[in-house]
Amino acid sequence: MIHIAVCEDEEPQADYLKTLLDRWQKLSGSRALVDVYSSAEHFLFQAEERPPYDLLLLDIQMGEMNGMELAKKVRGKDKRVKIVFLTGVADYAIEGYEVGAEQYLLKPVKEPEFFALLSRISEDVNQKEPEYFVFESNGRVNRVMLGEILYAEADGHYVVLKTADGEKAWRWKANFSDAAAELTGKGFFLMRRGLCVNISRITQIGKTECELENGEFLPVSKGKYQALNEAFIAYYRGRAE
Repeated sequence: MIHIAVCEDEEPQADYLKTLLDRWQKLSGSRALVDVYSSAEHFLFQAEERPPYDLLLLDIQMGEMNGMELAKKVRGKDKRVKIVFLTGVADYAIEGYEVGAEQYLLKPVKEPEFFALLSRISEDVNQKEPEYFVFESNGRVNRVMLGEILYAEADGHYVVLKTADGEKAWRWKANFSDAAAELTGKGFFLMRRGLCVNISRITQIGKTECELENGEFLPVSKGKYQALNEAFIAYYRGRAE
């Protein structure tokens, strides 16, 4: 299963893409959940209520906010999602690199090229299913993608998860050491008792603090500096191999 968002302000083009996506599913045997948005503003208003997307198909030439501006907003919160631009002109390549665009497709979209792209992305997504941190709060079982967590912190008898969207923080009553034990085996580093950081969300490490992608700083104790550096280097070496 792959979750796709189409953001296209021209209804005939949106209908054409939806038809192509339906045809690709039938021919490939793949499954896709597809949401169509008529503008960047429509996407920003509705998308937070939807499960995380695997692929965004963004028209560049839209109304008040174009597809490139939308991509930059999305990329600030989600480093994982794949972005493909749909455009009538091929002059956005440099900006596309800034948001890690997978590809540009010139309109009208050609079926063979589009289907090959969808199959490649679908295979990649299905081979790398996201991992989740699961916890119970207020009688409900919740899950948060590990990659979206910035850090976990103890707050008295509670655990607080700070997430990358910058707006939501999960908080529930639990033993922090149990949560930390699970997270440290999945790409997190125990900075000190009561603070566990996602290594993939660190941008730089100093002698006394480290900076996260959202611009927030976390303290680094003298005794943890070298170990954090080693964990950071090992993490990215492992991804490169």
